[in-house]
Amino acid sequence: MKKQVQIIQKYGKTFYWASFFLEKSIKLRLFSIYAFCRRIDDLVDGSEKNQNINFKDNFHKKIEEFVNLEKKFYPTKAIVNQFMLGQQSDLSHTQPKSLDELIVYCYRVAGIVGLMVCDALEVNNIKIRHYAIDLGIAMQLTNICRDIKEDAAMGRIYLPQNLVGNLRANQVNISNKKTFEKIQSCQKSLLILADKYYASSENAIPFLPGKTSLAIRVASKLYQAIGKKIINKKISYLDSRVFITKIEKLKITLINILTSKKSYNKLSIHNAELHSAIQNLPGVNNS
Repeated sequence: MKKQVQIIQKYGKTFYWASFFLEKSIKLRLFSIYAFCRRIDDLVDGSEKNQNINFKDNFHKKIEEFVNLEKKFYPTKAIVNQFMLGQQSDLSHTQPKSLDELIVYCYRVAGIVGLMVCDALEVNNIKIRHYAIDLGIAMQLTNICRDIKEDAAMGRIYLPQNLVGNLRANQVNISNKKTFEKIQSCQKSLLILADKYYASSENAIPFLPGKTSLAIRVASKLYQAIGKKIINKKISYLDSRVFITKIEKLKITLINILTSKKSYNKLSIHNAELHSAIQNLPGVNNS
């Protein structure tokens, strides 16, 4: 478990903070999933554009991240395939044409991780799994809005063409006033959309098993706070990367500890519109 802990400590500070509330056995499962996803993501980021990578082989090589994990907690083949498709798209990255294309990407690289977490927690309720996808999409939208400058430096633009136009990477970080305003406006719109996915995911969090509920709630609120900070403080995407300070994390954590004991009797009906772009994909079409 030491290797998995080191990976999440280095790359997933928000998730590591929230993991304080988890039982040791659950930590092992979730840290293993994070380590696996992180290694594949690093593999993609370190590759040349358009380089072909045999993801099937790499999955089996990276299975070492699951060495201490019971096979019953492994992600299913359908889920792994979708995750790999998302990673593959980054190797030959093209700016998404529409918001729907962006949501499909977010589903593949992050919504799918929500389903992996459900598998690790043995959460089989289809309705809860739908909300897990929403939390992944919300977090990925937050990542995209936070990392516009850094992604452009790697030649990647995730902002949809129908919102900002067809952009070259060098137009993002050295932009004219019109382009800058379009990007700022798009960033705000995507963060507002992310809030809708965060709000949706909150419906299922109280129904998660054991201490997992509080841990996921804290991780969600900490991540959402990044977007709120960008909007409320009107931080330019060209400024330094936005992060949540330890004091801010502590405040958010304490608030959620104090408000997490509400009772819930019935899971709300999921808003199908949030999945309109991904309705035929695994975990969404109940497959």
